[in-house]
Amino acid sequence: MKRRIALLMVGVMFGLTACGTQQAVEAPAEQAQETEAAQEVAEQAPETEEVSESDEDITYVEDMVLSTDLYSITMPEEFKGKFLAYINGNEISFYDKASNEAGFGGYAFSVVADVDKNYIAGGMYTKVGEIMTSDGQYIDVLKGYPSDVQWDYVTYPDMESAEDYNKLYQATDSIIESLEAKEGSYFMYGAGIKGEDLYFVTLDSFVQACQEGWDAAKFEENGLSPEYGALIQNEGEKALDKIGYAYKDISSDGVDELLFGIIGDSNEPSVVYDIFTTINKESAHVISGTSRNRCYALEYSGFANVTSGGANENQVALYDIEPGTTNLMQQFTLKYDGYEDEKNPWFVSYDDGATWESMTEEDYTDRLKMTEERYLNLDFKPISDLIPIDYSKVDLSKYATFTKMIDDFKLGMGYANEPVGDTDVFFVASGCYDGENGTKNAIDSSLFIYDNDKIVFLDQIASSGTAYPVSLNDGFIYVGGHHNVFKYTVKEGKLILSEEASEVFDSAGNATYYYGADGAKAQEVKDNSDLTRLFDEFFAGKPVEYSVVQD
Repeated sequence: MKRRIALLMVGVMFGLTACGTQQAVEAPAEQAQETEAAQEVAEQAPETEEVSESDEDITYVEDMVLSTDLYSITMPEEFKGKFLAYINGNEISFYDKASNEAGFGGYAFSVVADVDKNYIAGGMYTKVGEIMTSDGQYIDVLKGYPSDVQWDYVTYPDMESAEDYNKLYQATDSIIESLEAKEGSYFMYGAGIKGEDLYFVTLDSFVQACQEGWDAAKFEENGLSPEYGALIQNEGEKALDKIGYAYKDISSDGVDELLFGIIGDSNEPSVVYDIFTTINKESAHVISGTSRNRCYALEYSGFANVTSGGANENQVALYDIEPGTTNLMQQFTLKYDGYEDEKNPWFVSYDDGATWESMTEEDYTDRLKMTEERYLNLDFKPISDLIPIDYSKVDLSKYATFTKMIDDFKLGMGYANEPVGDTDVFFVASGCYDGENGTKNAIDSSLFIYDNDKIVFLDQIASSGTAYPVSLNDGFIYVGGHHNVFKYTVKEGKLILSEEASEVFDSAGNATYYYGADGAKAQEVKDNSDLTRLFDEFFAGKPVEYSVVQD
């Protein structure tokens, strides 16, 4: 299979169109500069295999159900007779029929199951979910974007007026969300891209470090900013309300990064001290800073690293994170250095400081202003929100009813009352997220029942990410993660682990499967049939719908 390379840039997306099938047409005047820039980047990029295919190689189809070896997509009825599709392996590309037949390409979007990892998310492709195959493998599902104007811009001056093309383009996410994996596999829209799914271990470790009161030196020894330790030393537990975290895709690949910083008291841009990304679904540390070496997330993508060497020296370096790595790709670095040249202290570098070019004060000021205008004010959440109430240590006798318990809930906590096993169970989630149809779901819950008119705490259950919400099916509770499923019920006032199944991979990628029932310790089994069955039950169930504490 030909390897496809997507060009990564900031602010403007350009590069190779996903299928390279548009006919050659003259770009409109307003696109000319962008097209020339794309050509320059393409010429400078490392030599790769040719990816374009001639029109003679293309066989378009107009079927309402489109299938590859791994998945199928059913098109909404409103697009019947108005679109074309091109199927190439496990990639399906969609075109507006009228624009295509008029000679303007008409490419709107594509969806690909990246089986052989021949696509690079970032730029023209972004990850939107995962397919879990029957043998427990995870395949990234990506969506591709057009890199240039694809509608009939001669007839329609803007995309909104090109009604059919615009509708197809705007329907991209809903069409991909309806994708169905072939029998024995599952498509999970949004899996593997959300910070809640990816960084829970990193967050748990970070919160624990803050709760333990690490000093600045210990944070630094563990590769993290010493600023948190300084704040904890000065403010004690109150610091947990000021140390914040946020999820933001700053690598432009559709996958969130995790950013830590200090919550400010104004609308000023957020100072970021630590950035984590993911590599093969594992959290990886990118950069750490201090008050004199801080970062700012940037609008569009990337981040700025601002350093100070004294009153007469400071630098602002702009970087992108290479998707799927911790490598940094420099855009440029601005430097004010009065020690180097007192009369003309303005410099710029394009090779990470190896060489410097002089600038005029006006050019320096203009570029610095444009850079600072891209600094983001992040929606930092205090890490204190991540510290759940330990109900095993709470005197529940002070609550006459579940309603009274709600009065003491933290902002954002959720609750629900559902029948489980032989009784009604009160679910209390430490936090919630948006589910389908405006509902609120959760990945954890503390469970309670009434016993002789008294509230009794059963235990806590948790999944490993938002792709696996706490769910109910036929009187059982299901939680789990990418490699495990747990099935619970309630009998005679106790939470019972009815079944569990899991898989463990060795360094060579070989899987070992485990299964246990009725609370017995899980034992090694010959295949993944129990794991698959429990996943079937899990996904056939209904996520618990929580009410959320708003104030």
